[in-house]
Amino acid sequence: MLKLFVGGFTPRGIFSQRDVSLKKVILYFIFLVFVISFPLNLQITQSGGWDLYNFTAGIQSNNPSWLPSQLPDDIEISSAGMTFTSIEVSTFQTTNVNDEILYIVFAPSTYYVYTTSLVFEEHSIVYYNELGNKVFSVGYNNIKTPVYFSNLKLMTDSEAIDSFTRMINEAFSPYAVFKSIFLYTIITFMMNIVLVVVLSAIFIFIRVRYQKVTTFSQNIRIIIASMTIPSMVGFVVGIIGLVEFNAFSVVIFQFMTPLIALFSIFKGAGIKEISNKYS
Repeated sequence: MLKLFVGGFTPRGIFSQRDVSLKKVILYFIFLVFVISFPLNLQITQSGGWDLYNFTAGIQSNNPSWLPSQLPDDIEISSAGMTFTSIEVSTFQTTNVNDEILYIVFAPSTYYVYTTSLVFEEHSIVYYNELGNKVFSVGYNNIKTPVYFSNLKLMTDSEAIDSFTRMINEAFSPYAVFKSIFLYTIITFMMNIVLVVVLSAIFIFIRVRYQKVTTFSQNIRIIIASMTIPSMVGFVVGIIGLVEFNAFSVVIFQFMTPLIALFSIFKGAGIKEISNKYS
């Protein structure tokens, strides 16, 4: 794989990889996908993950009248869990950013869910879908700042909403980060498989001195080797923290890769007289 990496920085080095072991090329491709994904994955980690279910965005835009005035006074939420004195269940209604109803439930005792709900239990926060089925749950251990509902009532509405939603974000952040990174990496992997296959098929029609230069399988190796420079450029952009360019790193990558591969084929084909093997 080191040979693929080093060879990926020169046109002739890229062209010389056309007959390398397919197993090595596949492993190198997987490595490059992680490198390509790095800039945006770094941004996802720094931002705490995408708001997958619009929990807090919906609360902030909806400004529900029950927050904080109708919250139970006896509840405290911290990294140790939810503490309470009364076992009465409290249910509140809000909407997400798509105006879909979401119930916020504080359940010190047994509670049955029938629709989309975010349920605060003693040791975890559980998300249920529209059918009342449990989707996932997270613990409280990532909450950095304890939230005392009695104190929320002493704040302005905007301060209380900010404190309440920050608590939810902190609790769900590790899950959101993991799922966001996982989904983005898989999408990047699939997109680049398509890119490699399509370009490899198109490059079959390349002719130098009226002769066919490479086969489909050789094109796959050449194109993957051509991803080296673009992926390194994207990696450096992510490392130095140019977040505003992270979204463009994939575009730059997909633009540079075919150009480098095409140039490498024409440059490499001139190393020696092309035989009629592939004609």
